[in-house]
Amino acid sequence: MPNIMFRQHDDGLYCYIAKRDLEAKVAQLEFEQDDNWGGRVDLDNGEAYFLEPQVKPSLPITLRLKRAGE
Repeated sequence: MPNIMFRQHDDGLYCYIAKRDLEAKVAQLEFEQDDNWGGRVDLDNGEAYFLEPQVKPSLPITLRLKRAGE
């Protein structure tokens, strides 16, 4: 379960995985409402993670996610 930092850039939502020194654009976020944010997080490099849905946090923020399918 890696810690992933989410940041908003002009062209979309990005995440940074420090352990792998990887920054990737979030291709799709399952739930994007203010009161239901998270779910399956698909990255543009093909990786997928799961974030327990929650109230949308203010960004940047570091959260602990599971790899999708674990």
